Amino acid sequence: MTLKTTILAIVGSLTLAIPQTYQYTFAETPSKLSQAQPSLKASGIPKSVVLQVRQDMAKQLNFKLTDVRFTRIESKIFDACLNLPAKNEKCKEIGYKGWAIRVGTGKQSWLYHAVSPQNISNNFRINWLQSLPKDVKQTVISNVTRFSKLPLGKIKVVSVEPRIWKNNCLELAKTDQRCDSTKTPGWLIKLKSDTYGGKLRLNEEKPSQWVYRSDLDGKIVELDLVSSMGNLSQKVNANILSDAAKRSQTQPSAWRVDKIQNLQWSTRSGDGPSRPITGAVPVENYTFGWKVLVSSPQQKWVYYATKNGFEFDAPKSVPSYLVEEAIKAASVQTGKPASNFRLHWAELLTWDDTCLGVTINKPACEKTPVLGWRISLMESNSTLFTFHSRFDRDVRFAGSSPWFFPPSANPGGR
Repeated sequence: MTLKTTILAIVGSLTLAIPQTYQYTFAETPSKLSQAQPSLKASGIPKSVVLQVRQDMAKQLNFKLTDVRFTRIESKIFDACLNLPAKNEKCKEIGYKGWAIRVGTGKQSWLYHAVSPQNISNNFRINWLQSLPKDVKQTVISNVTRFSKLPLGKIKVVSVEPRIWKNNCLELAKTDQRCDSTKTPGWLIKLKSDTYGGKLRLNEEKPSQWVYRSDLDGKIVELDLVSSMGNLSQKVNANILSDAAKRSQTQPSAWRVDKIQNLQWSTRSGDGPSRPITGAVPVENYTFGWKVLVSSPQQKWVYYATKNGFEFDAPKSVPSYLVEEAIKAASVQTGKPASNFRLHWAELLTWDDTCLGVTINKPACEKTPVLGWRISLMESNSTLFTFHSRFDRDVRFAGSSPWFFPPSANPGGR
């Protein structure tokens, strides 16, 4: 055996000693593909191979071939999958001499693994993880860092896949904008924390992985909540329906789930659970969960669920017609326009008697429990008006009191 043959055999065996990994996670360690010095020339690479990868990128991005240029080529030794195995793909441990070829146009710089077509018919693959634009990568990592409160260095992109989205909303449902049916090339990006063996040791209300959708250049970047959080379990659905039946004093069969919506909310923004006004909150905490709309023949209620449990949202569940009756009564009583009043808070409770706990000019009251609502209206941020009601339109004034804005939750905090 010649010295040259011996060296090639050693290099091949060292390369193939690298464990097989799914192609989207292989390039988490860029040094695997950058051990050689960057070069515009590599020993023995056919011009046809360089032309192949340039043509492939031009075709995928719908660019002219002259716009796609190679910027770096490095000699490599690959297995039968070019060190980029697809999921569950078995790769023969054969050492093929090949090249890592960096080609680019504009903001796109893609990394190809290639060998001579004489060795493998499909002789090149794209390393998508190393082809994601730096601007897009930085944006998604910054977003996850903001949500998770982990340091920048603890969040890693572990999977990148190219996508052709069917619209400019990246196929995500939008209620605040119109989506154009314009095909949008882009990326599906998954991130995790590299802390604690790759698992996010966060509050369970945070996703265990983060999935983002973007266009090619990162002008549009959206968190895919459904893919990040998964679906609400059937057990939680059943528990919510059971809770609604118990609160309404009906049978679970009277209730059904109408809609489940994945949501993110914070202490400052988002369509999250109703909370009493408590003054300034200096720290913004993010929560990820589901908004669950349930209904019976008489009621439509709102619940919020996380991986830690669920809660009933009374202010968002109180029937609008009861709030309208209360506003109408407050307007008549004060002589002020109805537009001066808004819902401040609501509670679902059971009154001790048929007078609904209202003691002013009440007739003889039967000591019969009555299910109903306590509704608080705010008038021009100065006065609270309280009303008691049944489930029907029987709304009764129960009193008023001055209202003062609560002090800061953390005076002097930033």
